[in-house]
Formats: sequence, structure tokens, C-alpha cells
Amino acid sequence: MHGSCYAMPMAARHYRFRTFRLDPAARELWKDDELVVLPGSALDCLVYLVEHRERAVGRDELIAAVWGRADVADTLLAQTVLRVRRTLGDSGSDGAIRTVARFGYRWVEETMVDGDGSEPVAAPRPAVEPAGPDEADGEATQDAGAPAAVRDPPPRRRTFWPGVALVLGMVCIAILAMLWPGRHGSDPSGPVAASEAPAGKTSPSPALVLPASVPDTADWSWLRLGLMDLVGNRLRQGGLPTAPSENVLALLGGLGDADLAAAPAAAGAWRIVPKAEYRDGAWKVQLQARRDAGPPHEVEATSDDVLKAARSATDVLLIRLGYAPPQGGEVVRSLALEELVQRTKAAILADQFDLARHLIEQAPESLRATPEVELRLAQIDQGRGLNAEAEVRLQALLDRVPASLDPALRGRILISLGSTQYRRRQLAAASQTFDEAIEVLEGAGDPIALAGAYGGRAAIASQDEKLDQAAADLGRARVEMEAGGDALGLAQVDMNLGLVQIKNYRPAQALPMLRGAEARIAVLGAREELAYVRYGMVGAQLQLLDYGGAQATVAQFWPPEAHTGNARLRWRLTVTKVYVLLATGRLDEADTLLSQIEQGAGDADDYAAHSAGRALTALVVAARGRFEEAAPLAKAALTGELEYEQPDLYLTTWAVRLRCLRRSGQVDAAVAETVALRSWVEGRPNLWRRTYATLAEAEQAWALSRTEAALQRFADAFEQAERLGIPDDLVEVAEPYALALIEIGQVDRASTVVGRVAAWAEHDLRAAWAQAQLYRAQARTSAWHRATEQVLKLAGERALPAVTID
Repeated sequence: MHGSCYAMPMAARHYRFRTFRLDPAARELWKDDELVVLPGSALDCLVYLVEHRERAVGRDELIAAVWGRADVADTLLAQTVLRVRRTLGDSGSDGAIRTVARFGYRWVEETMVDGDGSEPVAAPRPAVEPAGPDEADGEATQDAGAPAAVRDPPPRRRTFWPGVALVLGMVCIAILAMLWPGRHGSDPSGPVAASEAPAGKTSPSPALVLPASVPDTADWSWLRLGLMDLVGNRLRQGGLPTAPSENVLALLGGLGDADLAAAPAAAGAWRIVPKAEYRDGAWKVQLQARRDAGPPHEVEATSDDVLKAARSATDVLLIRLGYAPPQGGEVVRSLALEELVQRTKAAILADQFDLARHLIEQAPESLRATPEVELRLAQIDQGRGLNAEAEVRLQALLDRVPASLDPALRGRILISLGSTQYRRRQLAAASQTFDEAIEVLEGAGDPIALAGAYGGRAAIASQDEKLDQAAADLGRARVEMEAGGDALGLAQVDMNLGLVQIKNYRPAQALPMLRGAEARIAVLGAREELAYVRYGMVGAQLQLLDYGGAQATVAQFWPPEAHTGNARLRWRLTVTKVYVLLATGRLDEADTLLSQIEQGAGDADDYAAHSAGRALTALVVAARGRFEEAAPLAKAALTGELEYEQPDLYLTTWAVRLRCLRRSGQVDAAVAETVALRSWVEGRPNLWRRTYATLAEAEQAWALSRTEAALQRFADAFEQAERLGIPDDLVEVAEPYALALIEIGQVDRASTVVGRVAAWAEHDLRAAWAQAQLYRAQARTSAWHRATEQVLKLAGERALPAVTID
């Protein structure tokens, strides 16, 4: 039961609400006559809430009911509830499932109960399997001009290979990772003053503040990260470019305290090590700053309050390095507030969101009501996946913090709000929010925060497929990152510029950019970012048909758990390897990894991995030649989630479904879906998608024996693929086009088409198959034998028509 220990009611009751029908015994959710695909834990969650709709259900109770254990993060529950809400078409907590503040959830939708437990109520089922996006299989009408005769694909002249064009769905812009709680430059732990760098310092050396050495007691353990963040913020306020604490921790990776002296830093960067000691009723904070092999600068300050001592020591260091301590425009705050903000920041840096909330709940009301603490609470909600709650809190906070009062703080609030709106798919609102953040932060003296605002707007532009705008905003973010001295942030922006090029169907331009980012990140030693940039590189390599390069890149981040502790990234890397295995015919290994994704990836950890995994499962089954089985699998994979997250993989999966329908004898059923595919493409057009829509139309016309129409559409698709200039897409179109020409005896034209992709016949199955069939048609026996042997070598576990060498 998908890990759940919650026993479903024995009575055969069905629940109706809106147009939905929930059958707990059969574990099915129906919308009208359509079976809704919902992960097991999400279905268990829905059933439990509906069954207990007379009351609110606490988070702990719901976790125990769904997962059968108590050690499940609230974030996973929140994302599971979010999955249910999205499935029901609700945009927030004002729908069927209401959030009960500080407690849990309650089902509030008007619900009717069918059945009294004595007899099950039959669920309505469609006469045929659930259809493609617009029509049911078997109900499509044939084109008026189509002849009655239907041509089966030539059994010995057409292999089935879903293609690798689907890799375009695997990459996405990653800049919003920098906007997660606390990841947008200066934090509310210190106000930002727009102090100027001293005269003559046109290119200041960036600084990197390491975790502090602090007393080994539980009460003061928070100072390890809290002082690191406070010192870094204050250095930045004084005009010294300083890397954000989050990126410092990413660079340090798993280094222990004994290894911090060897922590990576860019050449010419200041490496600053804080140390705090408590003696004779006073705190002494020491800072040691060293650049390259030069002599260290050492400063110290003493106070009865550790934060006051840290600020004083940092100001002395700024003066020693030639900078003015921040003064003009500084917002004065109490030491009690500063301590609360720093302690909660330290908890967030350690991913201890519950601890951060507990610290705030224990604080006096006067502190809890401050804007800085309200912002921290919103960031904690974000970290726990409670984005709707975070948005409400942030919207209210904006009314309290006008730009005239504190532009830097308002800018940080806007960035948090924009990232929350993005995750809630409110792209228009998020774009406006980031616009305002950019306007507020211009000239506020916080270049890294400004870079985050530009990066957020770039992420929205990328999602909206306004890729030139995304690249322009990333370019602006790059300038600000460099000004802020954040070497890792700079490399992240370079990585995203490469990913945008992939999304723009320019893999040849993307790969050098990603390699450059890889080199920067490797020098810095940030292993998670290194895995991510290599994940993007695989997409470009597959599009360029560099299978050997793609396999070598995968080997550099495999096994994923050795390269990242981020569960979401681990599943992305696993999906990436499946693409490579599919491209090289290693289907058994692909099946193993797909099973791991389906069973191991938490529903809330990564919808993209689940969606891609189901699509790839259909493609693997199709590559084995089990077309009748693959068609409904591809249909089930065509979810709204896949369409939103990875529209190009959605298109590819749909195209593969159409091929499976034709290959399994359901040619008529594919007619309406082919028309629907074209309509879908024209709703979000670009040359790549139009190429695949044209190819689908060509293959459909060919299957219906409309030879002239088919050849014209093949020629159109081939011309479009030539304009794209991507090897993978050119081969994908050339193979069926050449085989069609060969079958009708136009061998010379087929030779021209095959010649265009012959360079890849040594390592691509589609190109090798087309070349082998051309040699056979030309009666070039020796060449045909050699080419067929190459086909058999490349096929791996992929199905081929019967191949013999006479």
C-alpha cells in the first residue's frame, strides 16, 4: 500500500464531490469517467481526510496514517497535500483541503456517500482505455480524404526507436535554488548600508567567512554558523564583497572543523576565520584574515555580549583592510533581536526549520512582531514546503515595510515572495514581484541580493519560454555576482546560461558554457553544484549524439549519493542516467533504475522525477517492441504535471504513443490524436516542436497509405530539422523518411537523406539502420552485411525487425 499502514475501511463506500468519485476499496479516484493517476501516499492522504471529514486531522496523526511512522518530515506531508490539491484543481488552502494553522488539515468540500457497505458500487469505466489528450482511442474519425486501405509499417524496413530528442525535457533553469530560505545574499541578521569602497579600490578581493570556532556547549553551538553569517553580512555592508553563508557551506561540503584551514577559496580572496571564547564574564571574538600565502591580519574585540563583540571585531577588520564600517543609513536593532535573527539563521543554514520556529515561538512578543522575524517565519514556512502560508505572511509584511523605510529589507521580502509565487506557479505575479525587487535593490548596496532578483526573473522567463529575456537577466545577475565577490554564485549563473541555451535548442553553444562552469565549480570544490552542471552537460551531449561523452559524464556523478546529499538532485541524476541507458540500448539497467525512482523517490521530493520516470518507462517498453503495452503507459504519463514541468518530454512521449498505436494496429485511433498534437504544438510553438508535429503527420499519412502527402510532410520535417541543426533531431527525422523513400523505389533520394546522417552511423542505431537498408536496396551486399552487423552491435536490448545476413 505504498508504505502506508492506514487500513482502508472495509465498507464499500464511495465518496462523491464536485465531478470526482473516490473509491477507497479499489484505491481509485475518478473525474467524470476518467481514472485519475495519483501516487499511493497522496491517495492515502486524500482518503484519510475524506473519511475523517467531521474534524480537523493533526499533522502527526496524518503522517502516522499515511506513512506508518513518525519520522516523516512535515515538508513531505505538505508536498503530498499540495499534490492532492493540484490534482483536484485547487490553488491553495481555500479549496477542498483547508489548512488548520499550527495543527493540520481538514476536508471541507461538500461530499456525498454512496453505498452502505453491503454491496460495492460499480465504478463507471469508459468503453475503451483512457485516450490521448483530446480523444478516446478508437473514437477518432478518419480524414475525409484518407483511403480505406491502411498500410502496416514495412516489417523489415522500419525499426522502432523513440529517439533521444526527449533529453530537452531533462534540463531546467536552476537559479531559483539561490532564492530558497536565506539564499539571497544579505540576510536580516544585519542591515545593509550603501557604504562606498575606498578610493582606488576598483576591483576589491572577495572574502569568504568560514564557520566559527566556538565553545563546545549546546547553548552556544548556534554561534558556529551564526557568527559566520553575522561577520559575512557586516563585511558586505562595509563594501567588501563577501560570499553568502549558504554558498560557503556548499563549498565546504563535508569538511570537518579540522579541515577548514584547507577550505577552497578563489585566488586573491580573503579567507576569514572567526573564533569566540568566553572568559571571566566576557566574550572575546577574534578574526583572522589571510589572502593566499600572505601574512594574516588578526583583530579582536571584547564585550559582555558575543554579537556586540563580533560586530566590533568585524569593524576593526574592515578598517584594517581599508574599508569604512557601515554607519550611514544603518537600522539600529536591539541585541536581543540580533541574537534571535542570527540563531534562527544558523538553524536554517543547518536545515533545522522546526528548531528555528521553536526559537521564535519562545521569544517575547515584542521580538516576534518585528519585520525581520516575520520574514524569518516566512522563510521557515518555505523551507517546510508551506508556500501558501509563506505567501500570506509575506504579503502582509510588505504593507509594513515600505521602500522608504528600509529598501534592502523590502527587497529581501520581495525576493522571498517572488520565489514562493514561482513555486505556486503564479508566474505573472512572481514576475511583477521580481520587477519591484530589482527596482528597490538597485543602488541599495547589496549586489548579491540584486543578482538573486535578476535570477528569479530569469527563471520565470525561462518557464515562459522567453529565453532571450532569461539570458539577458542572467547576464545582469552575473555582473552583480561578480561585483559581490560570490565565486560560486558566479559559476551557478554561468551554468544556468548554458542550460538556457539547451532549452533554446542550441546544444553546441551550451556545452562549452557548461564546461566552463564545470571548471569554475571544480576549482571551488562544490560537489553538489558540480553534479548539477554535469547533469546539464549530459543533455547537450545526447543531443549532439556524443554517447561516449554522455556515458563518461554520468560516470563522474555516479553513484549519485556519493556526490550529493540532496534527494531531489539524486533522483534527477538517476533520471539522467536512464536517458543515457535508453539511448545506448541498455534497457535492463534502465528498468532497474526506473523501479528505484518509482518506489524510492518521495512523492513530494520531486514531481519532475516521477513524471519523467513514468514517461521513460513507456519509452523503454516501446523500445522493446511491446507497442500494445507501451501505448497506454505513454497515455498515463501525459499528465498536467509533465506538461508544465517538461513540455518537450510531454511532446516526445505523445509522439511515441502515436507510433505505438500505429505499430499495434490502431492506426485509425491515432488520427485524432495526431491532429490534437499539432493543435497543442501551435499553442506553444517553436521550430523544434513543429518539426516533431510535422514528423507525426508524415508517419500518420504513411500509415494510411497517403503516400504523396506523407512524402511531402517528411520533406517538410527534414527541412525543419536541417534548420535546427541538432544531430539527434536530424537523425530522428531522416530514418523514417529514408525508409519510406526506399520502399517506393526512390533510392537516389533516399541516398541523399541517408548521406546527411551517415556520419553518425557508427554509434547511432537509427542512422545505422537507415544506412543498412539503403545498402540493401542498392544491392551492395558486402556493405549491407557490414552495416547490418553494426546495427546488431548497436541495438543492445532494443527490438529490431527480423534481421538476417544472407
